[in-house]
This record gives sequence, structure tokens and C-alpha cells, in this order.
Amino acid sequence: MSKTIDLQIEKCRQLVDGFRRNLQKLSDKGVTESQLDELSKRLDELKKANDECEAIRKELTEKVRQMNVILLDVKEEYQAKKRLVKGYYPMDEWIDFGIPDKR
Repeated sequence: MSKTIDLQIEKCRQLVDGFRRNLQKLSDKGVTESQLDELSKRLDELKKANDECEAIRKELTEKVRQMNVILLDVKEEYQAKKRLVKGYYPMDEWIDFGIPDKR
């Protein structure tokens, strides 16, 4: 769980617990049991949503790692092929092979 979400859930749960213990004192301030129940429900939803995001984040990290391996391979292959042309053909012919003359 992300640290920000984890801390917010912890703080809210402590608040809800404290409010429940002192509900009689807070009832004249408009605090109700149903409000606290709703906040607890929202905290459960937040935890579930965060867990889903963490799973997606973990999957994305693996996909990005795989993509970077492929990218490195493609770059190496590109450089090897480019050297074939640059080593054997004059610069004015490089564009014919799809290699722009950029230094």
C-alpha cells in the first residue's frame, strides 16, 4: 500500500474509533453513527482501490522491464546494421538506406 494512503487510512480509523467512543459528546455537533459507518465503508473502499492500483503498478513495472530489454536489443541491432552502411558506402548514399546524415 502506498505510504500516503496507508497513513490516511490509519489516521481515519483512529478518528472513527475515537469518535465512536465519544459519540454522546459529539452528537450535539451533528456526528452520527451512520456517518461513522459510512466513513468506515469508504476507508474499506479506499484500501481495496489502493490494493488494485498496487497490483497494476507491480504488473506495469514488470512490463516496462520487459519492454526495456527489447528496446536495448532493438537499439543494438539498429546500430549494428547502421555500421554496415556507414562503413561501406559514402555519406551521400546513406539516406538511400534509411540512415539520415545526422552527426
